[in-house]
Amino acid sequence: MYNFFTPDETELKQVIRDTLKDQDQVVEAKTIQTGWTNITMDVTGEADNYIFRFPRNFFFAQMITKDCRFCQFVRDKVSVTTPDMHLMMNQNRPFSMHRKIKGVSLTSKMDHLTPTEQANVIEGVVRFLSELHSIPVSLMPTDIAESLNDFLTGLASVHKGDYDLSQHGSLISMEKESTEPVIVHGDFNPGNILLDENCRVSGVIDFAFASISDRAADVGRFVGRATPELGQALIKAYQEKTSCNQDYVQNIVKLFKYVEYKYVQYMQSNHPEIVIPKSVLQMAAVEAQHFNA
Repeated sequence: MYNFFTPDETELKQVIRDTLKDQDQVVEAKTIQTGWTNITMDVTGEADNYIFRFPRNFFFAQMITKDCRFCQFVRDKVSVTTPDMHLMMNQNRPFSMHRKIKGVSLTSKMDHLTPTEQANVIEGVVRFLSELHSIPVSLMPTDIAESLNDFLTGLASVHKGDYDLSQHGSLISMEKESTEPVIVHGDFNPGNILLDENCRVSGVIDFAFASISDRAADVGRFVGRATPELGQALIKAYQEKTSCNQDYVQNIVKLFKYVEYKYVQYMQSNHPEIVIPKSVLQMAAVEAQHFNA
């Protein structure tokens, strides 16, 4: 029988200390407002730094299990650093731990990139996508292999309220029509891309959405969250490597806007302790007007 973690830092810090007791001494552990599906703790140790994630419900526990499984699968198949995730248990509650990858999120930098920095970002992003999309689908572990639509449909079951599955129609069509399905990150937005001090991609994180779909799924997810200039730069550079259907890209952008709109609704109703960025709330308000029109 599963039970789940609550944002009780006293308990979470004890779990962290117990987990690290044979390898490091905890100096500081603090909750960070990223990854809404989990309570995320940024941990500073005497020897290293770590990220701990504690899922909030059963579906999110399944997501973190999938994330750990996929990270182990992909680590030796791409040149970009990915988390060396470890799945742990505490009182029958799953949680994850990995050493922190150095870098800052692309989200925090993308409004102020110089032309050289933007070129560095796009080069790393295209390299990662090309490597990921080139992994044979047949190698995907069978216990986590699913279409992106199947995953998002499962995620929809978590939302409270009237989630409209017909919004997935374009994604279903895309996956049926795709002549070359590939392994996709699934949530390839700038917040999951880490940059070093030279704005080169130093890591990619959060593979809980990893699925089998059309390559446009990753391109569209990036475009929908990036600045217009950065999004168009990615499309141009990626298409120099391989073809990518522009209509598919725009359909993915629209679908994820709906997913995020419903996600914000869910978090506001069920986890008021989470501080949702103002920019995200503003975007959700715009989408509410669109989808409720």
